[in-house]
Amino acid sequence: MKKITLMVATMLTMGMLTMTSCSEKTKDSANETVEEAKNDMDENVADAKADIKEAGNDFEAKVKEDKASLKEDIDEAVAKLDRKIEEADAKMDKAADKEKAKWRERKAELNKEKEELKDSWNEVENETAEKWDAFKAKTNEKISKAKAEIRD
Repeated sequence: MKKITLMVATMLTMGMLTMTSCSEKTKDSANETVEEAKNDMDENVADAKADIKEAGNDFEAKVKEDKASLKEDIDEAVAKLDRKIEEADAKMDKAADKEKAKWRERKAELNKEKEELKDSWNEVENETAEKWDAFKAKTNEKISKAKAEIRD
């Protein structure tokens, strides 16, 4: 009986050691997997942040470029309106009274267009990137209107 008890005790001890060692290996493996997953997640988060920052920088550069282009267009249109206003002044000086009224009205229209363009540029400084496309479209419409006025 002692042999059976000793054999059972030995088998139980071996079984417990085997179970315990598997359990430790499993825990170590699980800890390694969790650590690897955490490292992968940290890398992915860092990559995503870098991508977002790059996209933001690209968008900011595009807005800056668009603003510079728009400023050039506005300055060009204002310069043309100034020349037309000077022409209207010269024609008013030479025109009869009836014609002067017509040229004064034309000059007022040109000045209004000029002021609208200048106001649009002042708005540029206050516009956020989100509103940029809508603002740009509205201002380009005003530039087109001013150019149409110049052709008249």
